[in-house]
Amino acid sequence: MTTDPALQIQNLTISYGEKEVVHDVSMKFPANQITALIGASGSGKSTVLRSLNRMNDDLATVDGQILFEGLNINQPDVNVYQVRQRIGMVFQQPTPFPLSIYENVIYGLRLAGEKDKRVLDQRVEESLKQAALWDEVKDQLKESAFALSGGQQQRLCIARTLAVRPEIILMDEPTSALDPLSTSQIEATMVDLKKDFTMIIVTHNMQQASRSADWTAYLDQGRLVEFDRTAQIFMNPQQQQTADYLSGKFG
Repeated sequence: MTTDPALQIQNLTISYGEKEVVHDVSMKFPANQITALIGASGSGKSTVLRSLNRMNDDLATVDGQILFEGLNINQPDVNVYQVRQRIGMVFQQPTPFPLSIYENVIYGLRLAGEKDKRVLDQRVEESLKQAALWDEVKDQLKESAFALSGGQQQRLCIARTLAVRPEIILMDEPTSALDPLSTSQIEATMVDLKKDFTMIIVTHNMQQASRSADWTAYLDQGRLVEFDRTAQIFMNPQQQQTADYLSGKFG
């Protein structure tokens, strides 16, 4: 890793009640790259991801440091709303609001108090273009987001995240509910977006990680087993445990 990380976790430990589910994980996420977190169900990958913008606050006890722009955002006095503006999240299931396509995209901007229609119009077009959806919906912005296909809805959710101009985008299994064509479109969108954003994704799809990610971290039972460039992980893993998982021997 030759550049400063966009985000860094140090000694991250996460517990649900008395049960510790993530154990002392430390990682650096490089800027303008895609990092994939892989591992079997229950490995802790989604729990780690959701902690990066404080989504686990009401569910779990999160200890350790989450360093973003020199600040430990895992401190109680940090403004969580501001954190989530800077570190956005796209969920597994497409989650459009019962609003028009236009209003979905600018939802976060309206919450932040933006009222200038020129700014809103510009951000809608810009965000939909970045999410590779503008050409498909530019003539139906006033129509319900529910009229879109599943793949289009997921790209709309990406555009909604982009509209508030985060630096980092978290994606939790962003294509698991989609068909192969929509999955391919989302993957192409992710690769294009890394020019402007740092992306961290959780995926159970090994091929998706190998196609899309620059870096891959393999977690097992809440522990980080191996973290390296994706090609290295898939072609020449340094840990036997990683090799066994990738070859299907367990997980």
